[in-house]
Amino acid sequence: MGIWYSCTGFVGIFSPLINYGFGLINGGVSSWHYMYYFAGALTMFWGICLLFVLPGDPIRAKGFDDRERYIMVARMRTNNAGVRNTHFKAEQVWEVLIDIKFWLMFSFALLSMIANAPISTFAPIIINGFGFSTLNSLLMFTPAGLYAGCFDLLLTFLAMRYKNIRCWLVIFGQSMTIIGSLLLWLLPLSEKGGLLYAIYTLPSLGAGYAVVMGLQVANTAGYTKRSVVSSGLYVGYCLGKS
Repeated sequence: MGIWYSCTGFVGIFSPLINYGFGLINGGVSSWHYMYYFAGALTMFWGICLLFVLPGDPIRAKGFDDRERYIMVARMRTNNAGVRNTHFKAEQVWEVLIDIKFWLMFSFALLSMIANAPISTFAPIIINGFGFSTLNSLLMFTPAGLYAGCFDLLLTFLAMRYKNIRCWLVIFGQSMTIIGSLLLWLLPLSEKGGLLYAIYTLPSLGAGYAVVMGLQVANTAGYTKRSVVSSGLYVGYCLGKS
């Protein structure tokens, strides 16, 4: 889960470079149109590819023999995760709705992504306010992508390596973002180094969210219940970013 989510950070190393190139285009529309054309087309293309190549369960995964598939299914059976039983169970939906743990994770996704929206959208504009040009502000944001990806990997690795620290890791990731926000608020504009450091550490909350995704998977059993919890977490994510 951490490796997968870390890509949201690592892509930040390359997307500013691509957007910088689009910013140099003097076409018939504004430069930001080209950025969205490219990102939207790439997203739709990759989504279609995954529809055909990403297996829905170990039974349909390619490249494994019968013994290896049996081992994979047995591992999932031990934690009651469910493999291929797609029967809708209304009682599991009710269990989710009255589970305080689900609503705590939903609240974290919602509230943390409220902070993530200005980070991902307005960070170059904030850097521009430090005195850099518009296009150079895009380039100055590339270290944040490297930091975010590595921090995601670090926290999720620690969550895998050590037991019962996931919630503490979530708090730590969120605290790093709060510290970065305070630095942006309190440091004078003359302290460009400190301000850039603050910008680069703002995506720390994403690592906390990656830990939360693993947390809900590890603590939810049953096909219907896990599907509802995962969907609910993503609803909170989207509401926060909107």
